[in-house]
Amino acid sequence: MLNQVRIQDEKIISQVFSHLNISQERLLGEMAFLLASQQASECLMEIEYFGKKYGRSFQDFDKMFQTQKASYETENDWMDWKFATESYEYWKSLLEQMQ
Repeated sequence: MLNQVRIQDEKIISQVFSHLNISQERLLGEMAFLLASQQASECLMEIEYFGKKYGRSFQDFDKMFQTQKASYETENDWMDWKFATESYEYWKSLLEQMQ
């Protein structure tokens, strides 16, 4: 019974793709692009949040962080900001390759 349901679902899915005149590969590509865009956008929001919080770019904050003793909160922010910055660059690079 379960195998029959899956086969029927695959037929329905194929019909949907056929009626919409879109291939499964194209749909997966568009979904991948949207998901990567969403990830990049989330990273950018976090980057902008920290930029507003500290009133500077990550590069300037990083220089300051490397030369001064930091609080626990500041160190956590530095790690989060650094990760968001690196992640944004990663997702941005993937998006550029997809276009």
